Parts: sequence; C-alpha cells; structure tokens
Amino acid sequence: MPRGNKIDCSLKKLTKKLQKENKPVNLPLKDFLQLLTKDPVLSLRNVFQLIYDMMHHYIPEGFNEYPNDPESINYIKYDCSRLFVHNTDQPFFADRLLANKLINVFDSFRQGVVTNKMLLFVGPHGSGKSIFLNNLLNKLEEYTKLDEGAMFETLWQIDTEKLASVPIQELLKNITSNDKNLDLNSNIEVLSKHYFDKILMIPCPSHDHPIIQIPTQYRKALLDEIIEDKAFKQKLFYNKEYEWVLKKTPCAICSSIFKALSSRLDVEEILQMIYAKRYEYDKKIGEGITIYNPGDIVDNRPIIDKELQKWIDTLFKSSNAITYIYSKQAKTNNGIFAIMDAKSNNIERVKNIHSIISDGIHKVETFEERIDSLFITLINPEDLNIISDEKSFLDRVIKIPIPYIRDYNTEVEIYKSVYGGVIVNYFLPNVLECFAKAINSSRLNDTSPTINKWIKNRSLYSKFSDKNLFLLKLEIYSGNIPSWLSEEDTKNFSRKLRHQLILEGNEEGCKGFSGRESIEIFNNFYTKYKHKDSLITIDNVISFFKDKKYNKSIPTGFLDALNNLYDYTILQQIKESMFFYNDEQIANNIINYFFAINEEFGTQVKCPYTKETITITEDYFQTIENILLDNHPSNKEREEFRNDVLKQYVAKTLQEVKSGTNITETKQYQHLHNRYNQSLKKNALAPFIHNINFRRGIKDFGTDAFKNYDKRVKEEIKQLIKNLVFKFNYTDQGAKQITLYAIDNDLCTKFPSN
Repeated sequence: MPRGNKIDCSLKKLTKKLQKENKPVNLPLKDFLQLLTKDPVLSLRNVFQLIYDMMHHYIPEGFNEYPNDPESINYIKYDCSRLFVHNTDQPFFADRLLANKLINVFDSFRQGVVTNKMLLFVGPHGSGKSIFLNNLLNKLEEYTKLDEGAMFETLWQIDTEKLASVPIQELLKNITSNDKNLDLNSNIEVLSKHYFDKILMIPCPSHDHPIIQIPTQYRKALLDEIIEDKAFKQKLFYNKEYEWVLKKTPCAICSSIFKALSSRLDVEEILQMIYAKRYEYDKKIGEGITIYNPGDIVDNRPIIDKELQKWIDTLFKSSNAITYIYSKQAKTNNGIFAIMDAKSNNIERVKNIHSIISDGIHKVETFEERIDSLFITLINPEDLNIISDEKSFLDRVIKIPIPYIRDYNTEVEIYKSVYGGVIVNYFLPNVLECFAKAINSSRLNDTSPTINKWIKNRSLYSKFSDKNLFLLKLEIYSGNIPSWLSEEDTKNFSRKLRHQLILEGNEEGCKGFSGRESIEIFNNFYTKYKHKDSLITIDNVISFFKDKKYNKSIPTGFLDALNNLYDYTILQQIKESMFFYNDEQIANNIINYFFAINEEFGTQVKCPYTKETITITEDYFQTIENILLDNHPSNKEREEFRNDVLKQYVAKTLQEVKSGTNITETKQYQHLHNRYNQSLKKNALAPFIHNINFRRGIKDFGTDAFKNYDKRVKEEIKQLIKNLVFKFNYTDQGAKQITLYAIDNDLCTKFPSN
C-alpha cells in the first residue's frame, strides 16, 4: 500500500476512535432515572462522595501487621503508588503517617460530615505539597472520565419549536439585528455551540445534579418509588451522606428556566427538556477543578455568555426572565477550588473563601449562588497567621500536615525511585534503611511526651537505642513494634498511647533535612561509596554522617545508637541462620520433661507420650533446665522453676490433655517450646565465634580452599550462608561480609544476653 494511503487509513482509524471517545452522551431525565434505579450509588454523587470513591479506586485496601492485636488502632500500610506515583510527571511519596491521615479525612467525606470546610494542607518548603496536590487533582480529573467515576450535571435542551411563534430563521435575524458587525451567516457558527437541530442547549453553570431539578417536595416520593434497593434507600433517606439529594435546591439560573417554562408549557414537557450530562473535570479550562497560583490576578467580574443570553432573551421574549450570569466559583461548584500557596494574591482569595464557606452563598450582582465546592489551600507553617487571625475561620478548617517523610521505608522508596531499584544491590541488607533513619531523625521533635509516658526504664535499651528513643519512634511510624522491646513495654503500648504517638508524628517533619536536601545528600553518599569493591556498610553510613556538614542536624548520640541497633539486628540474623534445630527432638525433650518432674529420682521410666526411656537424675534435669532458663541458673533457681512447672502441669495442663487437647497444643507446652527455641538461638553462634578455623572458612567460602575444611565446619558455614541469603536477602558476598563483621567486632560479647 502506498505511504499516502497508509496515512489516510491510519488517520481514519484515529478519527473514529477520537469521535467515539469525545462523543457526549446526554441522557433524558427519564433515561437517567432508569440508570439511577440500577446503580444509585454511582448516579447519586457529589464531589465529596466522588473523592472518597476515587481514593479507594486508586488505593487498594491496606493491611495491618498486627491484625490480632487487641490494642490495634488500625495504623494501616496503604499503597498510594497508583494515586501519587504511577503515570505522573513528578511522583509524590506519601509515608504511612500521611496515608493514614488522608484516608481518615476522605473517609469522613463519605459520611457527609465535611461540608462548609476548607482542607488546609500545611507543610514546609521542599515537602512536595504542590506535587501532592497536582497529582491528586490530575487523578481526580482522570477518574471522572472513567465509567466508575461518572458524575452528572444538568443540561437544559429547550425545544425551540415549542416556544417560538416564528420560524427559527426569523429568530436568528432578531438575534443579529442589534449588532451591525455580525451578519446572519457568520453568526450561525458562533451560536452553533448552543443551537443544534432545533434544540437550544443551556448548560447549568453551577453543575447542578439532575435530580435536584425535581422539586424538593416531590423528590423523596419519586426516589422511594423507583429505587428497589431497600438498604440503599435507608441510607438515602436517613444518612447525612445523602442529605443533599433531598434538600439541595437548583441554582438561580435553573430555577429561572423552570419558572419561565412553566408559564408556557406543562410540567411533562418541561421535564422532557431536562437532561443529564457527564460532568467531567477539566483543570485546563477550569471546569470542575480550578487552581490559583499566587501570581494570578484576582478577577471577581461575573461571567456572561452574550450569545447565549441573546438566544434566551429572544426565545423567551423577555430581557429579564432568565439572566445567564455566574461567577468563577460556579465553574467549580460540586468540584475543587484550589489555592496553590497562600501568598500574594492568594491571601485575598483565602479571605474570600472564608465568607463563602461561612454562608455557603456567593453573591453575583443581585443573584445568589449556592457554592458546594471542596476548597483546598496549600500553606507554609509560617503563613498560618492568615488563618489564625480569623478566629471564626479556624472552625472551618481541616488541617492536614504534608511534612517531610517520617517513615524510613518511604524514604528508601524515594531513593529507589530517583536512582533506580538497582541501588539496593550496592548495599548490605538493612544499611540503606539505616541511611534513611539518619535522615529522618533530623526531622523529629526534640522530646516525645508519649514516649516519656510509655517507657519507664530506658536503661533496658541503652545498648541499642538512643537516649530519646528516636529509633523506637521511627519503627512505630513505619508500622513496626520492634521485637527488642521488653514484654512489659510491649504489653503497656496501649491503644491510647498509640493514638497519642501517631498524633505526635503528625506534628513532626517540619524541620531537619528537606526532601530536596535528602536526595542531594544521598547522591553525595552513593557517589562516594558505590564504587568500592565491597558492599556499602553501616560503617560507611556512620562515617559519612559524622562529617560536621551533616552531623549538626542529627540528634546527639543517634548515630552511635543506630550503629548499635544495626549490630544487634545482624547478630540476631546470624544466630537465626545458625540455628538448625530438630523440632521433633525439641518437642520430645519438653514432653519427657513434663513426665519426668512427676517421677522419683533414680528411677528409669518410659514416657507414654514419646515412648522414650528416661533415667531420672539431677544431671537429666540440669541439661534441660539450663536451656529453658539460660544464663547459667543456680540450683535454687532450677528447683523453683521445676516446682512451678510441676504445679502448672498438674493444675492445668493435665486437665487440658484429659479434655482431648493434644499436649503439644497446651498453653504450657507452647510457652516452654518458645523459651527452648529462643535459648538455642541465643547460643547458636557461641561454639564458632572464637574459632579461628571457622572465620577462615567463612573467608574461603566459594573458593577451592574451602574444600580443605573439616566436614562439620563446611556444613555449618554452608547452612549459615544459605539461610542468610534465603531469610534475610543477602547475596553470598554479603553473607560472608556480614558474618566476618560480626566475628571481627565480637558482637556476641557486645550483646551477651541476646
């Protein structure tokens, strides 16, 4: 096929697709009501319900790491990437604190409790407020173009033949007669956007929902008759969420049209002229979404469509029956009115919004407009006096912080986004997270009243946490209650304390390294260390941040504590990887112990559960109890422990077994099994840590020299490397490097009881 024909063919295909995509679908009121009966949730939405649905369309249901925790506050991990990252000009990363705050606020929209309010997004320079808002509004605009994002507004389609007493050509002459610069032929094109096939199109400039064109006194009865879903009707008639459906009245223009038509047509004919049009937000032309920057001139002049007004005046034979005039605020009614940074000209806009929000009404010359927009303002903390100076305004504001990142996992995601996911290959596991923690520590407040109230004995964590317990706070913000917390402190971390700590987090992140600075700092660090022969280590991180250029922003003592916690963490990983246990033998040891404590010394008995023969001696008990009690217990401690086990075994465990519970499922067995495992893990590395041959074997792993080592040493090393790779995402090189680090720094001695 010749090149020209191919182009023609391709253009025709493209034309058909574009025509199909851009063809407006306007539904007569009757057809819209039919759609409403099938899907009332989709058909009856205002901007607040739309945003709720949009948020949950792009953000899947999150998950809680502690679902069975009775003190859980549902501090959920949400994946916001589809909303703020994917298919955006600039990605925005919402940390866990922000994501939970946003979901909670927008969920309240669904209940209809957020009306006559302004969302105030507060954040310091470099926190990404503008990127956040642009991405949010772009996705909202995108959503309204999807089938599941359908919004509807009123379009009047006036049948001119039912109103005009003269042919349409005569009407056109009347419309152009007062303008000597326009002739009939040239003016037809100008007016064609309003007139088509004997129909005059009059869009509602306030984007009224079609249902509110039904007079309020008849609306409930109509909906009751046509909607069959009883559960939905219960919500519709009695929940605040749908209060607008029953109470909202049409704008002044729609009311005028209905009134003017009523004097010449019957109600059935009027209803036939009401159509439902898709309300698709378009930020570029300011329909549904309008964004004002500080430099945009404040222009409060009303909008007048002169050509449409000529049609209306001529068709209705009156110059004042319907005045088609409206404000810029009407263009975003049932949409978003956004102020990008409350400075310069935007200060006046914020003050104007106050009066609109307070009354819900905006005056356009002699007309009143009911404004039900969602008002959003971005503001820096130092400019909050604009709001606080107006005390009555404070009750009308929902403040949402957009601070610097406080969740170190999100900080890591930013680095991976900027430099590519490949960066993790240059780091030992946990080291990149340590870098992020150092950055995030600079953003925390100096003290934490909640931590002070919660943790009574800080000395328990002196070996692997800072004096302010910022490392603990950073773990909580990331959704992790760390395993190194004592059993008592974990138990005391109540729902109330959790709420208070998260509330503290919402007030942090307004100081320290900004988002832009953190990326620049990471670039300096990454460039300096990524070309080394070995993987990037914790020593590299500590050394880098101890430079006076950065150290002044890091809390005192934090870096040393970060290093210690890293050491503690990798020691636990190595012990876990060295722990090769026979679960069946451990189970038999515990069950045999249960049976033996009730028998006489010096006897030889056969356990009925395991079928193993046991010689009851002090040496037998000592072997088991040294593991269960750990830390070399005294004879007295072992005897007291043994008696306590016996009492519980007789009083509770035997009763559970007699009632049909398998002995391995009893509470006492589960408790002792856990203690046994933990003790074995603690001591798993002890036989090897000071073994020079073992260290050499680690170093020679993967080389020909490794073949010359003792069989047991080789098996232990192979299993260690395998587990570090499988369980903790090390490479073979990283596993060798981290094990040598643990041995050379004598971490077993550093943390002897762990």
